[in-house]
Amino acid sequence: MPPFTQTYLPDATRRRAARGGGGWRFLYLYILCAMLTLTACGGGGKADDWQALREEANELYNGSNIREALGKYEKALAKAQGNDRLVLRQDIIDCHQALGNQTKVRELLKTQLEEAHAAGDIQMEAEAMNTLGLQIYETGDKQTAYDYMTQAVRLMEKSTAEDAPYLLAYYHYVLMKRRTVDEDYAQALIDAKAVEKYLAQSPQPEKGEPMLVRTLGTMAHLYCMTDSTAKADSIYGVWQQHLPMAVSNERDICPYLTHRGRYQEVIDIQRQHVEWVREKKGKWTDSELTAKYQMAEAEAALGHGDEAFRLLKESYEINDTLLARQAVANAQELEAVYQNQLKTEQISRLRLWVIVLVAVLAVLAVVTLVVRLSRLRERKNRAIVNVVRNLTNTDPTHIPADASRFATFDRTVEQGQLYTQSDLSREMLSDLMGVDRTTFSRIIREQSGCKNMNDYLNQKRIRHAARLLREQPNYTIQAVMEDSGFQSKSNFIRLFRDTYGMTPSEYQKGSA
Repeated sequence: MPPFTQTYLPDATRRRAARGGGGWRFLYLYILCAMLTLTACGGGGKADDWQALREEANELYNGSNIREALGKYEKALAKAQGNDRLVLRQDIIDCHQALGNQTKVRELLKTQLEEAHAAGDIQMEAEAMNTLGLQIYETGDKQTAYDYMTQAVRLMEKSTAEDAPYLLAYYHYVLMKRRTVDEDYAQALIDAKAVEKYLAQSPQPEKGEPMLVRTLGTMAHLYCMTDSTAKADSIYGVWQQHLPMAVSNERDICPYLTHRGRYQEVIDIQRQHVEWVREKKGKWTDSELTAKYQMAEAEAALGHGDEAFRLLKESYEINDTLLARQAVANAQELEAVYQNQLKTEQISRLRLWVIVLVAVLAVLAVVTLVVRLSRLRERKNRAIVNVVRNLTNTDPTHIPADASRFATFDRTVEQGQLYTQSDLSREMLSDLMGVDRTTFSRIIREQSGCKNMNDYLNQKRIRHAARLLREQPNYTIQAVMEDSGFQSKSNFIRLFRDTYGMTPSEYQKGSA
């Protein structure tokens, strides 16, 4: 079964249902009715037809063929009855989430909530409630989102299904991560304890070990933030028992270690992580660069100037290599943007001439299409200008103070790949720039051309994700999302498609 938390991009599948067949439709309808009657009388139908269709759809979904999977799920839904329809509708919701049809997702979720409640299916009702809460959270209405997700927890607590403990652990994990970002440390700690509790009750605790390890890392940090350092130290001891899996999730424990002044442990974890990264991904990767950069900061905090200098020099060498790769990637990205927009313009121009030739007298329609073509051309030019502007280095001499300050700040963000950290706050970045929050917001808008801080970080994250998709074809979309600093897969796919005109899966296939 596809996961019930995916991402959002547009869909045109339903338009196929509008195609008709003229007068032959009546003959087809008559033949179909006759076949159905014979099947009903002869007992030739199979009750498990919908299950076979669902299995085919699952294979298509797991292979990222979302649209084809959606068609299979809808056919299976037409054959299923009773509570089986709830399962299939959840599959369809997952497909529309992956395709980004947010309006359709909300419509289906409301129907799912009503039917699941009427059927007394607690698990399906809870899943729909949690998915709706996650979607609302991305719109900025956090209080309503928390209400929905909390209701999902309450519902799932009543479920007797075998995987109910694992789902409860997941729901609390989602709440914990978001409350940590919102600095509600006390409540986040409650959710972290609930993750531990329900994973211990799960019939397959090994399934939830990655979730547990990340929760322990966050929990240690939360205890530090709530002035319970003794408990934080105890949790750190438990975290160490999960090596080597814990090493691959070092970003969740390093805030605790830094808070406790355990810089040597930060260095050890980052060194092990570098070895792990080289074994899995090879040398000269963004992850190795980030690790070396953080190791240099820790060595400097310990007063080891020579070692800090060596690590910083190595990080610069890695950065130079990555910049060289990115120069090629930037050229490819510019070409992709240009070709995509050019193709759209050519198609629009072709449609325009066809309409002009067929309907000469339809002046109003022709004018409308000309205006549309003009807008597409302007959009193409704006896209190219934005990419070129981002690729152009600004001379740091003879520029205003704000521009110089922003150039230094932007270079630090790029070299340290700070944007890959999902828990960045405006306070942290304004302190890095050395200005107050109001001035920081103004400089970001004026100097970067972005609407706000999130827009600025998301642009960098999307470019980072595109590079990973091209250079690391074996990465999963989930791994690319997390490595790029995104917390929400829905937000990641929506932003990626807005930038490149295609989903990450489609982009990865095209790059291959």
